[in-house]
Amino acid sequence: MNRLVALASAGVAALALAGSAFATPARHVDIVRSLTGTHVWTRTATTWSVRHFDPVGRPLGVRSGTVVAAAAKAATGTGRVFDPNPVVALNDETLTDQKDADYPALAPAYVAARLTNLDGSGFLRGPYADVSGTTSPAYSASLDFSYGRADARFEQVMAYYAVNNAQEYIHSLGFTNVNNEPQRLKADKWGQDNSAYYPNYDTIKFGKGDVDDAEDVEVIWHEYGHAIQDDQVKGYGTTLEAGSIGEGFGDYWAFTMSVGNNPRDPACIADWDSTSYADGPPFCLRRVDTNLHWPEDRASDVHANGQLWSRALYDIHRAVGRTVTDRIVLESQFLYTPDESFAAASNAAIATAQRLYGKKAAQVATDAFAARGFIR
Repeated sequence: MNRLVALASAGVAALALAGSAFATPARHVDIVRSLTGTHVWTRTATTWSVRHFDPVGRPLGVRSGTVVAAAAKAATGTGRVFDPNPVVALNDETLTDQKDADYPALAPAYVAARLTNLDGSGFLRGPYADVSGTTSPAYSASLDFSYGRADARFEQVMAYYAVNNAQEYIHSLGFTNVNNEPQRLKADKWGQDNSAYYPNYDTIKFGKGDVDDAEDVEVIWHEYGHAIQDDQVKGYGTTLEAGSIGEGFGDYWAFTMSVGNNPRDPACIADWDSTSYADGPPFCLRRVDTNLHWPEDRASDVHANGQLWSRALYDIHRAVGRTVTDRIVLESQFLYTPDESFAAASNAAIATAQRLYGKKAAQVATDAFAARGFIR
């Protein structure tokens, strides 16, 4: 086996060198080896491609894309945010909206945050997020966006911070083709206590009823989950099950993005936003650790059904960890169709777990999806 791996690696190296033999000086070829195999990256100033090989050198496929052009002007600013929200940060479920008041009890919940990847224009705009389309957009020539929640610009800062951080995390997992674009974000643009991703406009709009939705970073990450899936599979979510998977993934994405900074009750999603409408305590938009089963607990609402999908992903996360789970989930979503079923999505994740991490990871995924009733 070692000899085969060595020969395969040599072959991949030769392939990479051959690919670059007639390249212009602007083309760069890198070989990256990992537990999952060998990856040959070819980059130019405007394009990239990667050829994937399994551990013994068998080709797995090729991906390519366009390089986002904002690197030359990348800048870092500062801002005040909630991360993930005041209820978690202060471990206090008595906190309420109080009509957007910036009252003293909330002061310890603010965090001074770095706003990376800004384009230097003075607006909250970069290669991964663009909130300049909001009415009265936040602007700072010094890139200091330090506002309180009584100022409508605070939600704009939250939106940029959350989406930029999510895309940085996605890149750290090795993905450069998962919604790798300036996601359009409009804070406080909906007069109701609701938010949504609009695929026809590739835009997320956040509501401002009661606790403004963009004050809770988990709401932002949930909606960004929809943008991620729409980028991976155009027109995704045409059936009840596909839509339910979408809502479940959105809740799971909120969980996995906040879990490292949420020692209180990480399975509870949107603890701050939900203080205005949920029964509690605890106040949760939804949970990712419910014990529902398909099809006995089937509902006509995609949000309710989504709790089954998020629970399966939550169980995998607990068994194999955040990084492994999130790579499996994101990679498997490239296999989806717009009308994906629970069974098909489960099998896509199992196959991806097997390909990336082997038999044990695939068994963990199989057990998690079987426990929800998606597969037998």
